[in-house]
Parts: sequence; C-alpha cells; structure tokens
Amino acid sequence: MVSASTPVKEKTSKEIEVKLNRDLGFFDITMIGVAGMIGAGVFALTGIAAGVAGPALIAVFLLNGIVATITAAAYAELGSAIPEAGGGYVWIKETLPSPFGFLAGWIDWFAHSVACSLYAVTFGAFLAEILLASGVALPRIFLAKISTFSAITFLTYINFRGVKETGKVGGIVTVLKVLVLLLFVSFGIYGTLTRPNWLVSFTTPSFTPTGFAGIFAAMGLTYIAFEGFEIIVQSGEEAKNPEKNIPRAVFLSLWIAVIIYVLVAFSVLGAIDTPDGSPSWVFLGKLAELGLIRVSDQIMPYGTAILLFAGLVSTVSAMNATIYSSSRVSFAMARDGFLTDKLAEIHSKNKTPHFAIFFSYIIIAFMALTLPIEAVAASTDIMFILLFMQVNAVLIILRLKAPNIKRTFKVPLVPYIPVAAILLQLLIGYFLISELKHGFIALASSIAWILLGLFIYFGYSKEKEKEKLEDVLKTVYEEKTVEKRAYRILVPIANPVIARKLISFAYIVAKARKGEVVILSVVKLPKQTPLSAGKKYVEEQKKLLKELMSELPEDVPFSGVLKVGHSIPEAILNTIEDEKADLVVLGWRGRTFRRDFILGSTIDPVLLKAPCDVAVARFEPGMEVQRIEKILIPTAGGPHAELAAEIARDIKEVTGARITLTYVAGDENERVRALRYIEETCKAAGEVDALIKISDDRVGAIAEESLKHDVVIIGATNETFLRNFIKGVFPEKLVKRTTKTGIMVRKKIVIRDLISEIVWWFRR
Repeated sequence: MVSASTPVKEKTSKEIEVKLNRDLGFFDITMIGVAGMIGAGVFALTGIAAGVAGPALIAVFLLNGIVATITAAAYAELGSAIPEAGGGYVWIKETLPSPFGFLAGWIDWFAHSVACSLYAVTFGAFLAEILLASGVALPRIFLAKISTFSAITFLTYINFRGVKETGKVGGIVTVLKVLVLLLFVSFGIYGTLTRPNWLVSFTTPSFTPTGFAGIFAAMGLTYIAFEGFEIIVQSGEEAKNPEKNIPRAVFLSLWIAVIIYVLVAFSVLGAIDTPDGSPSWVFLGKLAELGLIRVSDQIMPYGTAILLFAGLVSTVSAMNATIYSSSRVSFAMARDGFLTDKLAEIHSKNKTPHFAIFFSYIIIAFMALTLPIEAVAASTDIMFILLFMQVNAVLIILRLKAPNIKRTFKVPLVPYIPVAAILLQLLIGYFLISELKHGFIALASSIAWILLGLFIYFGYSKEKEKEKLEDVLKTVYEEKTVEKRAYRILVPIANPVIARKLISFAYIVAKARKGEVVILSVVKLPKQTPLSAGKKYVEEQKKLLKELMSELPEDVPFSGVLKVGHSIPEAILNTIEDEKADLVVLGWRGRTFRRDFILGSTIDPVLLKAPCDVAVARFEPGMEVQRIEKILIPTAGGPHAELAAEIARDIKEVTGARITLTYVAGDENERVRALRYIEETCKAAGEVDALIKISDDRVGAIAEESLKHDVVIIGATNETFLRNFIKGVFPEKLVKRTTKTGIMVRKKIVIRDLISEIVWWFRR
C-alpha cells in the first residue's frame, strides 16, 4: 500500500517477499531509455511524418520533446518517490479506484507490446530490403515476416536470460546507433548548408504547408518515439539508487533523443534532391517507412547500407527495451492479483519473470505478424497518450493527498504544469485521430482493447482480487439492522473510550442525514499467521462490539462487523466497499513518531484510497460529543472545506451548536479573498458567524480562537491549512496550544471534485 510517505511493510523472519535484484546503474537505465526512443520512430516514421507536416517536421520533433518533457517531469517525480516495477500503472493503481488501476496496467501492457511490434515490423522491413538487395529470390513480405519473428524470439530469450544481459546488449547497441546517427547528421548538415539557396528546401511552398493540423497530426504519429522515460521507471525496482538516478536518466535520455531527431529531420529535408522535382517532404512522404533509407545515399557515402545497419541496430535495441518493459507491467499486475499468479513467478535460476516475458512475447509476435505499421503506430500513440494523461492526473492528486511523500525531484508549478500536459496531449490525440489515414482505425482498435480489458476485469480480475483479499481478511461476525438507509457511516474501533466518542459523533451525523452507522472491529494477526488461528482472539472483540451496540440510541439504525485480517487499512477499505459507506470516521491518537507515516499506519492509507468521505477526529479528554455548543471552521475554500461545513451543519441540527467560520489573513490585502472563501463555505454551512483575523501566525491565531469553541473542524485541501496539517503544524502545534477537539475531513475524490479542486487552486 503506497500511502502519503510510502510506509514500510511489516516483515518477519518467516516472510518471503518477491523482489527483483537492484543491478541497473545510471548508465544502464539511461541506455534503456535511449533505446526505447531511438528506434522505429526515427527510421520508419520520419518519412511518413514528413509527408504529414512538411518542413515543419523539425518543429514537430522539438515540440514533441517539450510536451514529453512535461510528462517526463511527472514520471521523474513519481519514479523517484515510488520506485517499483510497473511504473505509471503502480501509481495509478495506488491512487485511483481499482478499475482505473487495472485499466492503466492493461493499457500500459498493450502500449509497450504494440510499440515492440512496431519496432519488430520495421526491423523485418529493413532486413528484407537487405536480403532482396543481396539476391535472395523470395517474396518481400515473406522475408519481412520471417525476419520479424526471428528478432522477437531472439530478444525474448535475451530478456529471459536476465537483466544483466539485457543491460549489456542494450548499452552496446544503443551507443552504436547513436554514433551512426551522429555520423549521418554530420554529413547531412554539411550537405545542407553547402547547397545554394538551401533554405528553399524548408520554405517550399512554406515551412508549414499542411498547417497546424498537420503539425499536431505528425506530433501524434511520432509521439511514441519519446515514451522511453516510461520504460525507465519500469526498471525502478531493479535500479541502483533510484531516487537519484531515475530523474537524471529520464531527462538525459529524452533530450538525447530529441536532439538526434531534430538533426536527422534537418539533414534529410535539406540535403536531398528529388527525381521528380517535388519538395523533399513530399517525396519522403511517398516513400513512407523506407523514406530515410532510400534517400540516405545522397547524404553520405554508402548511406543506404549504413542506415539500414543502423536501423536494424536501433530497432533491435528498442525491441529489447520494450519486451523488457511490457513484461514488467504484466508482472506487476499479476503480483497485485489482477492477472494469473503465473505471470508473477520468478525463474529460479535467471531471477526474471519468465512467464510474464513469455506472454508478452506471444502478444508482440501476434500483432507484429498481423497488423499494418501505420495502424500499429497510431494505436500505440493513443494508448501512451491515455496513460500519460492519467499519470499527470495522479501527480496532481498525490500533491493534494500526500504532499509529504519523499520526493528527490519535484515538478514546479503544480497543478499548472500537469494540467497543461493533459490538455496538450488531448490536442495531439484529437489531430492524430482526425487527420491521419489510419486514425479512426487506431481509435477503434484502442477502444476494443479497453472494452476487452473491462470484460476481463469485471469477469475475472475483480473476483480474483477479492479472492486474494480473502487470504488476508475474513469476516467472522456480523450483526445487521433490519432497517436499511441510503446514507451509511462506517466507524472502525479499537480503544473502547475513543470508540464511544467516535460512535457518538457518527450518531449525530447519521441522525441529521437520516442514515445508519456500521461499527467495524478488526482483529489483526501477523502476516505469517493463518486467519483460522484468529478464532481465539475473536470472542473478546465480539463482546466489546455487542456492548457498544447495546448502549446506542434506537432512533438511528446500528450494525456491527468483526473481521480477522493481516492489515487493518485493507480491512477498512474492504468494508467501505462491502457496506457502500458514504463516510468513514477514524480516531487519531496524536503525533506519530514513525517517519514513514504522517497521521498513522492505519489513517494514511485510508485517507489516500478510501472511495468515500473521511473524518479523522482527535477528542479532548472528558469531552461529551452530544454537548457540542460552539464549532469553529477555519476555511480557505475548496470542496473539503465545504464538507467540513456540511458536517458542522449536521452537528448544529442535532445539538443546536453555533458555527463560526474564520479565515486568518496575513495582511489586509487578503480580506477580499477571505470574504469570498467564507461566502462559498456559508452555502454549505447555513447560518453562521463570520470572523476574519489578521495574523502572521495563522496556526497560533486558530489555536487562540479555538479556545472559545468546543470543536475545530477543518477541510483537508486548502493549501495553507493542508500543508500545515500534513507537516504536523495543525495536529501537533494546534493540539499542543489547545485542549479542544480537532476533526479533519477529506471529501471523496471523484472527477467532479477533482475538477473543482483544480479550479479552486487556479482561483487562489
């Protein structure tokens, strides 16, 4: 479970944890990234993209590099903070609801597999060209297919042998192809600049003959060329010093590729003559995937032979990298219970996920031997765009929900940068689909793959996920109410004294909302202890549960659930789903001395992943919840502040309490903003008192004002207070300065609320 600070999992001497060896250094993972970016994109797609964008192909590669850098920054931050096999899939799975996690992995697996198919088809076409030139009297298509299949099979074996072999082979071929391409562009730049009126090649009939639509369509077509940073984070669990090396490798490999792509485009557009007198970009477009190869003799001696060799080397290394990455995604999905356990098995000798590699091999080979190259490229681009958009969304959500996670690299100007990346990728995707010949075919195949994934998830993976959860969680006692109500509150309990206050608080909210309360008790066992052994610990907890329920008023329906499990957060999250809870109420003891948790090992994961509203309460000693008379709500806007106001309104309805909204401004210039925030929050709270205080010590001002009230309720996502809360200012300093009860609330994260938060963030 990835929480706000990536908590360390409990281990014992009897546990066996499946992990991969960390034996990839900075050079290794950089070469893996470069290998994934300098492959079929530069050799097979340059000619096609030139025909789509014209001389603006140079700008296409540069703009793609800029757009990719924005998303690469998100990968650098998340990859250094959560370095696990699976990359983007892991982050989405740990941040968004389960179906999104499965689809992210499903899309990622497809994207890397189809990318590998693209490289394999390109390799086959190039090798067929060589074989035909050497006099082999066989059909071109037969030679291409045999070459494609042989290359896929050989590189799958290399990956099966182990990571060290993969890194060595990949590093050698990547350095070799970069040197060949640098030689090519050296001749190309010299040939271009020594031609009379060389600028004509870039301005006939104009620099952008197909307009901005052509530029964006070509960006979409070639966007796959810059996905190598995704492959880098796939190696996070096998990388040495990932916190430092992953961000460095991401940016270095990306801009090595961008510079080479721009120089190749400049060389091939400016240094050639066309036999029919047409502009170079038109001629290259007609030659399609063989464009770069067919004109290279004009640029340097033995150009065709050298470029064919370089193309073979490039596609081999790119295939090698994507076989590696696609197998790591399926390995991660299987390890998480989404796919068959076989895919998560590690070979006893080679220490590689051999079944995951084999199944990726089957998919790659099948697609490479059946699909046309243009549709393959477009489909892959669509899938990577969908994946990259989700990763940027996760970056925003984790900054909101887990700002204290250890990050050795941080994207500046969040949420502006990731929002810009999402919008730009939407724009690229639109023109990719609408302007390219195979755009709608690619869209249809992508939709078909997603629908197949949904069918597998709901027909198999969801049930398998439940079965896996049952291995660590078992319901041993339930007492259900006869009456069922629409609004449901879940109250996990442990300490009987705090439990009574939590239940009283839940009772008030449930009464105001005409809802019901479910009380959950969890018996936690060590991971190596079978759940069946928990029976001897159950009776005491069952007795406590029944005792608490017997004390409850009868005007609100109550029910109880007792579970035995290895993880309290998993038990809570599972019960939220089973009971369809709308709100979960957690107790907080105060400061945690664990550096890997913020509020606690139970609270952190629930705050991060609960698919419902969350309230975390720390009660003052001797407080009687039923006698709350004065409520203070510090507010700075946002949907979570609205939830704080709604809960305060519920308490007011039952106890008749008086509500005060307050905003602590740093100076008089903030007064207008303060009035706007208070006005927004008033809509949810109803009739309230409003108070604006001017102070440099915001927390101190809140603490002072809280002494006049019985309880302080604060929403989780306004910038000043959230940052203070998570870093310990609110729960530690405020609690030290006041004896009053504090309740922090976090609203359920759905698309509508996420958009509202982003809008609020921009309006600050």
